[in-house]
Amino acid sequence: MLKKALPVAFAVLFAVGVARAEVAAEAIPADYIQQFAPLAVGLFQAQFPNPPVKVEPNAEKAHGYHLKEKIGVLVFPDKNVTAKSIEEAKDKEVPVGILATLSLTLETKDRVVPAEELAVADLNGQLKLPVFFLAVKAEGADRALTIYSKDGKALTTTTLKKQAGDANQPVGLKLTNIDVEKRKSDATVSIGGAYEGTLKLTYLKL
Repeated sequence: MLKKALPVAFAVLFAVGVARAEVAAEAIPADYIQQFAPLAVGLFQAQFPNPPVKVEPNAEKAHGYHLKEKIGVLVFPDKNVTAKSIEEAKDKEVPVGILATLSLTLETKDRVVPAEELAVADLNGQLKLPVFFLAVKAEGADRALTIYSKDGKALTTTTLKKQAGDANQPVGLKLTNIDVEKRKSDATVSIGGAYEGTLKLTYLKL
């Protein structure tokens, strides 16, 4: 029964408020997320038993945003990620979290990442969500956020900047610079309330 309910649950999560006229992304209400986040974590772990980054998702800290065009993002922070863990990162990667999207993929400076390179969570064939695994490691004095999906090959890497934020939110996420016509957006990722980086997202039909 739970498996059958998951596609509807995710559709509800991402579609909350989609009839509104504003172009700006809106936060998915926390009560909706908390209803379904534990199911989502179980789904990801079952469908991706050997992920490129061993993330321990914290369902209680999951949050996300959606647009009226029915595209959206959900982030599940790792249970152990903190500003200190990022500060002390060396050449070994520190797990940061899992990013799940609705109809969105990464766009790098060279290309749009195609569906065949993505880990896609399949909810009974009714809904498909690209899933990305996030990790940070040191690059000299800098910290680099690396994004993986289907296998161990990094899809993209972005340098994190020190930026004061909400320390109570292990991994923060916002959609910014939204271009509805081109179906593109930036995703601003903040980690431990101390670091920030930007990912490029674009529409993907699965």
